[in-house]
Amino acid sequence: MRKLLVVFGAALLALPLLAQNTAMQQAQAAFDAYRWDDAARILKPLQNSGDGAVQALLGKIAEQQHDLDNAVSHFEKAIEAQPKNADYHFLLGAAYGQQAQKASMFKMASIAGKTKDEFEIAIKLNPNHLEARWGVMQYYMMAPGFVGGSEDKALAQANEIKKRDNYMGHRARAWVFTRQKKADLARKEYIDAVREEPNAARSHTGLGSYYAMTDKNYKAAADEFAAALRLDPNFMPVQFRIGQSAALSATNFAEGEQALRKYLAYKPKENEPNLGSAWYYLGMLYEKQGKKAEARGAYLAAQKIVGTDDKSVADALKRVS
Repeated sequence: MRKLLVVFGAALLALPLLAQNTAMQQAQAAFDAYRWDDAARILKPLQNSGDGAVQALLGKIAEQQHDLDNAVSHFEKAIEAQPKNADYHFLLGAAYGQQAQKASMFKMASIAGKTKDEFEIAIKLNPNHLEARWGVMQYYMMAPGFVGGSEDKALAQANEIKKRDNYMGHRARAWVFTRQKKADLARKEYIDAVREEPNAARSHTGLGSYYAMTDKNYKAAADEFAAALRLDPNFMPVQFRIGQSAALSATNFAEGEQALRKYLAYKPKENEPNLGSAWYYLGMLYEKQGKKAEARGAYLAAQKIVGTDDKSVADALKRVS
């Protein structure tokens, strides 16, 4: 009888946990589908949970809803639950970074310092946390010297990234050189990435994107995108770049639309262009063809994902209204 009571008690304790896991799965699915309000509604009963994963997801939802104060609060609670989780420290640092961008000059330096601190904690906990290293690199590059900014330290951080991921390191170094207005050195990083990883679709895609976005050399970009597709037809970021290049160059409209439609049927990873950007460039393709109704529909779809604060999308909607 006593054994039966123990088993029954354990089953009762498992019920709330099962319900929480189900809610988390449903909320994550809604979040991945850019349905922020639905995800928040599903997790509302768990808003006071002491579970780090629940608090982290609540923080991500609040961030997407442009409620940065609430996002910070949830990420802090996630860290209270799991202080050695590098991802949670990175998320908190990123949220602080967004707050700093909107803060007054008086508060900006203080908040920016907390951003750097959280990224550095994440790196200490996980030296291979590339997103945190990228965040620190950006801080060093963009912050004034009196609050710790240093171009040399930014480049050093890019080199640390390269030790762990060759291509991402080249990208990081190219970003630093671009900020320094050293276009030749930035371009060379992408060229070197292709030379060192000639059979990697991502290296050709990266070089092609640089050609399109910076050099406006759309022919060279198209050649690199074609090489990426030959190497890996299932590498979806190249489809986004093909569509983006078509929109920027106002050429190859049919190919660009087809590529963006393929990307819109895909679920991007966190370090890949989001679907809001894909909808935006699809809208641009339509707009440049004079298809205002289709452009407006695409821009509205983009706005549902990126929010009404995005100036590029807001300006685009004004043009086609």
